[in-house]
Amino acid sequence: MSTNPQRTLALAAEYYGFLSDLASHGESVSLGDLRSLLQKHHPDGERAPDKVAELLEQYGLFEKAVDSETSWEIPHVIGEFLRHLSMRQRLSAPGLLGPIIEEVARLTEELRQAFEAADIDHIRLASNSIKQALDAARGLSRGNSQAIVNEVMRIKTREDRRTLRERYLFITHLHEKHLTPLGSMVEVGGEMERRANELIAVARHGRTLLPDDPFVPELSSKIIAAVRRLKDDAWSDFHSSLREVTPLFRQVRRDHALAVAISRQLDRVSRDGAKGLDGVEARLPIARWRPEGVFSTYDLEDYLAGVANYVSNPDPGPLASIGDSVAPLVLDVAEVIEALLAAGDQQDLLAWIFRTFGAYPDQQLLQAFHNISGSPDFKCAHADQPVQAATVEAIYTYYPMQATNA
Repeated sequence: MSTNPQRTLALAAEYYGFLSDLASHGESVSLGDLRSLLQKHHPDGERAPDKVAELLEQYGLFEKAVDSETSWEIPHVIGEFLRHLSMRQRLSAPGLLGPIIEEVARLTEELRQAFEAADIDHIRLASNSIKQALDAARGLSRGNSQAIVNEVMRIKTREDRRTLRERYLFITHLHEKHLTPLGSMVEVGGEMERRANELIAVARHGRTLLPDDPFVPELSSKIIAAVRRLKDDAWSDFHSSLREVTPLFRQVRRDHALAVAISRQLDRVSRDGAKGLDGVEARLPIARWRPEGVFSTYDLEDYLAGVANYVSNPDPGPLASIGDSVAPLVLDVAEVIEALLAAGDQQDLLAWIFRTFGAYPDQQLLQAFHNISGSPDFKCAHADQPVQAATVEAIYTYYPMQATNA
């Protein structure tokens, strides 16, 4: 491998688009793939694909793939640098931040002992190591936050090309394996805050022990500033990621539950025919449904459709209230949400809506229930046993939905 840094930088600049494209996908490339990528990024290039691979490998920008001598991949450090330049960082393993925090705790104890011994050389060495560890933790936090935003945007724009189940598994893993452990670490009272407070206390103690040293007061102030910067950035990165992932997590969880329920229902109908629709409203997590295509006899279907649409005295609808002295009741969903936020958590959201806004028509009450169940302001979960609720218009059998403030 060549050790000429100027030549390495020149090659990286020349093939930046090509290398960045490979780094964003994180896959090895064969000679045929290399030829296609070079045609895309360097259509007028004079070097043959195999010569390009040899040249990049010579200067450390390429390396042979672990599973093939005829494929290449970008070294990890080069890929991370290119992803950083293009703001397309790759999501790191969720447990990487923990060892860095443990390393900070170990270095904090070394710094304390150095202060006690008034060993200036040891103090400088420990403080430099602490600065590197803090920068590594901050870079990991920022890179993960940017990678999460990138993944969320790919999912929202459907560029990820994942199936519904793959998207559900990825978002669930992201929420439960990345954000939940990270939250317990960076939130108030978490491991990061405890270790940060310990380091700040040691830096202040050292400044008290050696107030007349020409380096210690400034060095301690820099450590304290770096610790506070890490705490602020980690907290900001975590909550930024949480704001991006939480609504998507709720949506994909609902979509996945609906897809699973529909698949089971279709399987039941394929086995039992129309009889398989019995009790469908209890099995599908939806507020309204309408059966279609149940009849195979089209004449009977047309006849029943005509009977269903027959009205001897049609309802004039909302226009009939124009000349009336009393205006029709219209339920404002924002008013329902405001009342629910004031009332607090509810074990049975629909029953609460019936009790609180019982003067309104059932259709508006059910519409408000449907809107709240999908609102990001609340966390909703279904109970396991069905219950019944009666209004003036109908008797409803449903699974209670618990609603808590998000």
